[in-house]
Amino acid sequence: MSHRFYLMRSRIAFFFTRRRVFFHRLYWVCITLAAVLVFAIPIGMGIRNPHIQPPDSHGPPAALMREWNRMRAQDQRELGRLADFFVLVNHIYENYPYLELAAQRNNVNFIELAVAANTELTEVARHDISRDFFSNFANEHLLEHLGGFGGLRFSGEPRAMFGWITQPYFFNYYDWRFYDDRFEIPVLDDNLASEMLAEGVMYLRVNTFIPKGYELVSRNPYWYFCLDTDTQYLMDLYKNLDGVEDLVIDIRGISSGFRDYFVPLILAPNLREPVDTRFYAFHADVSFSNRVSREYRAWYGLGDTACKSTLVQDFEYDLPDSVALGFPIDVTVSPVLDLAFEGRIWLLTDSDNFSGPNLAYLQMARDAGFTIVYEENPESIGWDTSFIHLPHSGLSVRFNPLFFTDAAGRSFEETGPVYDYRLYPDLYEILGILP
Repeated sequence: MSHRFYLMRSRIAFFFTRRRVFFHRLYWVCITLAAVLVFAIPIGMGIRNPHIQPPDSHGPPAALMREWNRMRAQDQRELGRLADFFVLVNHIYENYPYLELAAQRNNVNFIELAVAANTELTEVARHDISRDFFSNFANEHLLEHLGGFGGLRFSGEPRAMFGWITQPYFFNYYDWRFYDDRFEIPVLDDNLASEMLAEGVMYLRVNTFIPKGYELVSRNPYWYFCLDTDTQYLMDLYKNLDGVEDLVIDIRGISSGFRDYFVPLILAPNLREPVDTRFYAFHADVSFSNRVSREYRAWYGLGDTACKSTLVQDFEYDLPDSVALGFPIDVTVSPVLDLAFEGRIWLLTDSDNFSGPNLAYLQMARDAGFTIVYEENPESIGWDTSFIHLPHSGLSVRFNPLFFTDAAGRSFEETGPVYDYRLYPDLYEILGILP
């Protein structure tokens, strides 16, 4: 049997070998005819009857593709918004140290609030195409219920930034162009202004404590002022207050730079004796909070963190369960002028001034005899140095992950502004000395 099979296979092979050229030509003739027929048949049909159109060979019908694209856009919109909401909730739950304070003040349970909001979001996230839908939804169903402690809010930092600003903690100083002689950075003058408002009343306005800044839209850097120039201006002013009984220092609208500007240039020159204070910062032991803590401590030259249990032994107030690490902050300020101003110093403040650790510095001013006048500012944004980007919406989430307390462990956010007098808008005209 195998012998017969072998003979048959040999004859077939011999047959095709003898006629290889013929079969090769036949193969290409068939291929060519098939290709011609593919194009010739529809062309011929069109010539014979132009009302008959060949079938569309370019894909599905346009209406079907439009419906497909619409559904695909809805899927992407829904998934993106749900993913951003998950990131937002998880980030707040892990890093936001004021959830217990919000629960006490506003009677809300964050988990229940987030679950209810997520349930509603799954029903509406797919269809609403408005640009501000997600921020409005998250504000209405989540953020507004938390009381705004720690400056919790959305902001719109562009993603295409220089590397320094993507860090979770910054004070506008880190752009390399500030220190490169090849770049000429413009200077905005007039950070300080002073005038006699009435007999014996000197008014001093300070616009910012941060020497270096950025335009809000273009992010181009510029100098607000020269620190050495401000220092000389203020020292000359303090030394020439003869006949002045009241010095009014207006620092409203300033939220950052207190330790670098307020302490050495406003507090220290007007002290008659040293003042000191100790306060604390606590935070959760998770990645983002640890990064902010590390950058904050590096900026101010503070030491390492310690476990919460080792720092709270003498505290009179309980700390949130969410914070695990902390560090003390000691500040001692000594007089820098031989003859301090002997009149009364009025410090005009607002909600921006009482953010983060600034309450500690303002309390030092009160201890030194400054009179604090406070104005409520509903537009205050508070803490503005740490944020994350949400992956889909392009929004940034800002809040202070550091839980600042006084020496007894009481939260600055819970205490709120501490002042001697409250300034109301209708008092401007009555006092006659305020801008």
